[in-house]
Amino acid sequence: MSEESVYRGEEMEFKRHFTEADLERLFDGFTLPEDFLFGVANAAFQVEGGFNGPGEPLNNWVEGERSGRYAVSGEAVRFWTDYPEQLEMAKGLGLNGFRISIEWARIQPLTSVKHGVVPPFDDAAIEAYSDMIAAIRDSGMEPVVTLHHFTHPFWLGLDYWLDDDRLDLFDRYVEEVTGRLNALLVEKHSQDPLRLYVTINEPNGLAPLFYTLRYFPHRKAGLARTAHALGNLVAAHCLAYDTIHRVYRDRGWDRPMVSYNTIHLSVYHLDKMVTDLLLARRNGVERGDLPEYLVSGKQAWDQAVSDTPEVIGAARPYRWFESAMDRASARYFTCERLARGIDAIYRSPVADKLDYLATDYYDPFIRNMLKLPSFQDMREARFLPNQELWEQVLNPRGLYHFIKGELVNADGLPLYVLESGMCYRERKGRVEQRYDAATRDVFLQSYIYEVMRAIADGMPVRGFFQWTLVDNYEWGSYEPRFGLYTVDRSRTPVKISSVDAWGVNAGGAFGELIAAVRSRDLDRIKRAFTRDDW
Repeated sequence: MSEESVYRGEEMEFKRHFTEADLERLFDGFTLPEDFLFGVANAAFQVEGGFNGPGEPLNNWVEGERSGRYAVSGEAVRFWTDYPEQLEMAKGLGLNGFRISIEWARIQPLTSVKHGVVPPFDDAAIEAYSDMIAAIRDSGMEPVVTLHHFTHPFWLGLDYWLDDDRLDLFDRYVEEVTGRLNALLVEKHSQDPLRLYVTINEPNGLAPLFYTLRYFPHRKAGLARTAHALGNLVAAHCLAYDTIHRVYRDRGWDRPMVSYNTIHLSVYHLDKMVTDLLLARRNGVERGDLPEYLVSGKQAWDQAVSDTPEVIGAARPYRWFESAMDRASARYFTCERLARGIDAIYRSPVADKLDYLATDYYDPFIRNMLKLPSFQDMREARFLPNQELWEQVLNPRGLYHFIKGELVNADGLPLYVLESGMCYRERKGRVEQRYDAATRDVFLQSYIYEVMRAIADGMPVRGFFQWTLVDNYEWGSYEPRFGLYTVDRSRTPVKISSVDAWGVNAGGAFGELIAAVRSRDLDRIKRAFTRDDW
């Protein structure tokens, strides 16, 4: 099939972009890597429940929840208590990977609104997380554990990532969790220590969400502060990477795989630059040679992602906006402004700072994020010129090209797609059809096809994780519905359904696609990838 756009004009319909003949060419003789992980991903604050209420651990979202700026997270989907049932659902799909995060505010909890108090570590919380991880393994799935997923304890203040003098608190948290949690896995559960870590989720998204877009809880703002925060996030990753490896060496445990994960964006300095910095010493780059190295990396990355076919033709003003963001980010995200992170890279006793690559892929194109308010937006008094999550443009073929771009400067490292997903909007008890009429079964068919295409072309992709198993708290709102299974929030406790928000058996589709690829049965593969009646 040609690489021209699937969508035409203002009326767009998301469809499979491949034919049965394409499937035959791709899967004839195809073998899935033995260690490939099909999984789902979640984050503690978004699913566990039990934060920011009376007597509960408080994180940096508490003021926003209590003021009414954000919806109250409440019980979320009760993963903290009900994870055995949800793991059973994931196991039933044939998954062999499950990504979770550990909530720092639960590990060092404070239930009163105070700053400057450093509370002790909660042994019971660490043990509870070890039980959860052991249960993931007992369900036949490899745990991928994120140590920081967008949230931190409220006692650190809202602008923790601007505080140069307290990064050691994150390092101490990482050391405590790494040592105690894995000791419990070994001694209590007779399991091996964790193998796959993510230190910090999407620092290239986190810093702008705080200080440029100003959506996440903050006191200060501005592009310079965005760069400042990003430099500290890079430094924090380096500290965590070194600490995790040191703990494992000191305990005599097998070497873990540690990384951070990026969210793909179409502007180099907002995406791949951080990965290139973390790979610089591994590639023999001296600090003084960083500017030239980054220019070369940008050229190679730009070329790879520019091959992505258009899904929707963007008007000139939107392209100008993307170009302006490219220029602005190059001006602000300089080696000088990121000096604290670069200092940490070059001060570390070891050159390696990534053991694998981890990416999140949604709608990466900056030009798609700007839009004029629609009549419905105006009726709902939503006047901000930004794309909502349910309005993201689905571009599965872009996943292939962004994977290719991520592998620049990273010879020998495997890559895991740790998040990819689409959502509907649920408003006032009613689920709205997407503007492109996309359904999750076709989404899964299309995106898994591109991951398999990357593998067939020799790219070392070792995992694909769907965001997410069940509808979750999506950063201040329950309107976005990303789950393979939807949640009825009109009752207490919430009830998880057997289908997604649009009534599609998305879990069944995901499970059959996985089974078909593993089977190597071409007829079964073709049926799974072209079936419509899920």
